[in-house]
Amino acid sequence: MRFFWIALVIIGLGACTDTTGGGATDGGGGTVNTAPPKVQFVRSGASGLTAYRRVTARMEPVAERICRDIHPRAPRKFCDFQVKVINDPRQPPNAFQSIGRDGRPIIAFNINMLRTIRNDHEIAFIFGHEAGHQIARHIEQTQSNAVAGALIGAILVAAGGGDASVGVDIGSQIGGRSYSKKFELEADRLGAYIADRGGYDPAIGAKSFDRTRGSSALLATHPPSAQRKATVSATVAKINAAKAQGKRPPIIWR
Repeated sequence: MRFFWIALVIIGLGACTDTTGGGATDGGGGTVNTAPPKVQFVRSGASGLTAYRRVTARMEPVAERICRDIHPRAPRKFCDFQVKVINDPRQPPNAFQSIGRDGRPIIAFNINMLRTIRNDHEIAFIFGHEAGHQIARHIEQTQSNAVAGALIGAILVAAGGGDASVGVDIGSQIGGRSYSKKFELEADRLGAYIADRGGYDPAIGAKSFDRTRGSSALLATHPPSAQRKATVSATVAKINAAKAQGKRPPIIWR
């Protein structure tokens, strides 16, 4: 029984970027977040799609090149990003990274996310952030943490005379989220480097955090927005310092 529950937990895991707070499954391998009380749209869906296509045409090869430089021995599909748009106006704004059935990484924005984005720099930074999840192998690590947590939870609850499957459920959630905030900050750093390599300004892109919500709660998956902005600012400072010395900024995310 406990291994059946572990299998279900693993199938449901994925990494996402929290753009509005919350979290419910979207049916496509990522998660959709609960919308905040007010979502401000600044452009039409058509305008958002045009901007997204323009930016991703430039950013996708940059992200793939960086991914292959960091993982030269990985299978080619590991860095072969699929760029998608979820054209469902009922969904709250969201962007996420997941793995397709063919094993290729997916970066997806939904249409309402594109309607909230103010400029190309924000699209580039968020795209880089989602690519960063794949480059840093966050989904793989999350799955591993969830399995470990599930096993520990099952053992502890069973030892106390409880239902082991309950321990699996609780343990897997805690294990799967144990490094979520760390992973988000790592993806933010990678997003800054990738956006910069693509010719965009990550400092401007990170202003998207002004419209997002993070949390310091125990099981929250995303850090407070102020912490994320500070992380990007520190990364941009390193990038600019290297450029001032005539060097190409090395990509450091941990």
